[in-house]
Amino acid sequence: MIHNEDLLKEISEKELTQLSDINATGQRDQDVIDDALGDAISFVESFIILPASPTPLLKKIVVDLTIYELRRKNDLLQDADKELKKENESYLSKMSNGRLKTEITPTSSASVDDSMSAFAFAHQRRKRVKKDGFR
Repeated sequence: MIHNEDLLKEISEKELTQLSDINATGQRDQDVIDDALGDAISFVESFIILPASPTPLLKKIVVDLTIYELRRKNDLLQDADKELKKENESYLSKMSNGRLKTEITPTSSASVDDSMSAFAFAHQRRKRVKKDGFR
């Protein structure tokens, strides 16, 4: 659902390495990141079923919760983190009630006949105005 690049949009690479390096090897531990992501996804799934193509807001919530879990595992939680989690819970509650979208749905696009593509608009009596020369 999300990748390390999504996490790096919110925190620095150095912080991600420090939060995931629970064994003090100096290297980023992908297993720790994946575990935190799993915890975040489980929390989200306690509210909603994760869609195949989540909205940017839902992805942002998962990123925030993953960072929250990484900080929690390192005992580095601050009040701002706790408030952000409450805000995300509120969004998830709204998503579970159907007030916020969870999935990106393809929008229907109006189909225009190729013979009509050279015209700006068509009148009901089939009089057409050419769009050539319009800026």
